[in-house]
Amino acid sequence: FAHPDEYRPTHDAKFVLENIASGSAKFDEIQTEMRRSMPQARIVRIQRSSNPNLERLYEQRRNFIHDKQGFALEKELWHGTSVDAIPVLLKHGLQPPADSVPSADCPSSGGRGLCTTLCGTECRHCSQAHAWGKCHMYGLGVYLADLAQKSHQYVRKPRKGVYSMLLCRVCLGNPYLIESNLLSSAAMHDLCWCQDPSEFLESLAVDWSIANGHDSFYVKGQAGAQKQGLGVFNSEYIVFQPFQILPLYLVEIGR
Repeated sequence: FAHPDEYRPTHDAKFVLENIASGSAKFDEIQTEMRRSMPQARIVRIQRSSNPNLERLYEQRRNFIHDKQGFALEKELWHGTSVDAIPVLLKHGLQPPADSVPSADCPSSGGRGLCTTLCGTECRHCSQAHAWGKCHMYGLGVYLADLAQKSHQYVRKPRKGVYSMLLCRVCLGNPYLIESNLLSSAAMHDLCWCQDPSEFLESLAVDWSIANGHDSFYVKGQAGAQKQGLGVFNSEYIVFQPFQILPLYLVEIGR
């Protein structure tokens, strides 16, 4: 299917970055949270992103989930990616990955250190299918973490020794808990929405709610008890609907 860029709800979106003063309550809160898992981290700058278009879309999605479930769990979570991709994410939001890889010849997605393209189906360069490569273990969604150190592992292409991450408000809705190993490394790789993963797991922590469904995956870290390539050490969260995520803070870290 064609997905013309001008039809995207964020096509005309604009964002503004405002510096958060060092020593302010929010700066200290984010710094404390980051140093919980990265005690030696040195924050260079924190900026608050304001994007009215994304904020409206996030509220619409959150209200929809609240009406459906009767509640909507929200958390602030970290996301690490290629630093070169961050302006696109602040404009359009964090998008679930495409099922194709970026071409080196693509002016939009090439050379950014990404494993999936930022482009739509119209791109004549990014046409090669994305296959399992020890990535996206729990489906083609957006991956976030409650530990900064976990997301920092996925930061690519730092600029002049400065690493950038996003701290996001995330509407998890009614998350589905996964705390066992996968039956195979690539078992869930091709999932493109939050669906019943029972057939892909060794055991179930809870039964899938058919009546309400679930709005995200919460994969509980096994702290070393996981089987190699079949589970995770630290917890992570996977969201498949882009407007359940609102990027709020751009955090720059020096090394």
